Amino acid sequence: MSIATRNEAVDRPATIAALCWLGTATAYLVAETIAARAFRDYSYQTNFISDLGIPYQTVSGGRAIDSPLAWVMNAGFLVQALFFASAALAIGRALPVRGKAYGLFLGAALADATGLILISVFHSGAREVANGQIVWHTIGAGLSILGGNLVAISSGFALRPLGMPRFYKPAGIAFGLFGIGSIAWLMVGPKVIPDGLVERASVYSITAWELMTAALLLRNRGGRP
Repeated sequence: MSIATRNEAVDRPATIAALCWLGTATAYLVAETIAARAFRDYSYQTNFISDLGIPYQTVSGGRAIDSPLAWVMNAGFLVQALFFASAALAIGRALPVRGKAYGLFLGAALADATGLILISVFHSGAREVANGQIVWHTIGAGLSILGGNLVAISSGFALRPLGMPRFYKPAGIAFGLFGIGSIAWLMVGPKVIPDGLVERASVYSITAWELMTAALLLRNRGGRP
């Protein structure tokens, strides 16, 4: 196989993966912004992200919920799931060898996507608390946050054959540990930082990793041996 052919075999799936990770980050940020603007008195500090996806007026955790564009947020979750899973599968085609690290990476990515689907279908309002469906929302949130941050942590090992820059592995580990640490803080830490900010830190760490990875993959096109 010639160098040009080999580069094309790597570049094409890597580019698809990069565009999918760019798409999932964009879908989340755009959906969140649109839904939050329609939500009266929505606060990024005190409200949770899932408040935006509750499709009826209610009270959740003492917070008044009225999200007229909840469907936008829930559609955003579904688009994220599609793009995130597609990216993880596509990048596997770019790897000359798919070892255990990629297996962990892919499993975590599929867990993230599954979680996003669950939170788009099962909401976190009073009705779900009453009928028990809140369990599925909680499972979905856990899968998404833990899965996405584990993707970041494992990415430097899984994508090593692609010649990522030296800083990529420690950056991914830092993003992932920060995200997991944030959700742990939300659950058991002292309430010195608003809950909404702490929850967002656990999600934005994944978004930051997506954007970093997409940018590096697109920059590296054609530059691999």
